[in-house]
Amino acid sequence: MKTLVSIIAICILSSCKDFALQLNNDTKDSVNSIENNSVIKSESPKPVIDETVINVEPTLVRPQLFLMMQDCAEDLKTLHEKQKVIYNNLDYILKKYNLQPMGEPIAWHYRKSNLFVVEAGIPLVKKLTKKEDGTFYKQTTRGKAVVAHFFGKRSLLPRAYDSLNVWLKENHQSAIGNPWEVYVSDPRVMKEHDFLQTDVYSQAK
Repeated sequence: MKTLVSIIAICILSSCKDFALQLNNDTKDSVNSIENNSVIKSESPKPVIDETVINVEPTLVRPQLFLMMQDCAEDLKTLHEKQKVIYNNLDYILKKYNLQPMGEPIAWHYRKSNLFVVEAGIPLVKKLTKKEDGTFYKQTTRGKAVVAHFFGKRSLLPRAYDSLNVWLKENHQSAIGNPWEVYVSDPRVMKEHDFLQTDVYSQAK
């Protein structure tokens, strides 16, 4: 009888010990899980570095002839896509006449009624020998202007226009006509699109 009681007591003690060990392990796992979650939650996203640079200065505009095409859209995203199509069409025309552009692509943007309008072009020495459907010519005139040399993502170009307006106001000048963009950097050549150069001009008086 005493032997039976002893065996029962040993079993009970062993079970209690196993339960205590399991409880201790579960507690450690819970603590580790809480600590790991705390580490994950405490991690903050890396700050985005804005490397945009804008330099504004007075300049002079010289007469230049441009072969142009025009299109419009109800939103800016669609307008930019249509602008790409325009440049593709102009490239095709240049190849057709075996010509090279005399400088960087150019574009005017403005609003007309409820539409966004783009006039995009490439500089030429002289007019084509034949009229190409959908094209027209535009020429800049000699005169004083202000230019914002913009280095950054082209999606941030509105900052260049803001800088131009600030400069004009601070220097007691006013803009003449619509400003225009000259795409100095070619995104097809430059791999780093976060630092493309675009010059935004505005004639001033």
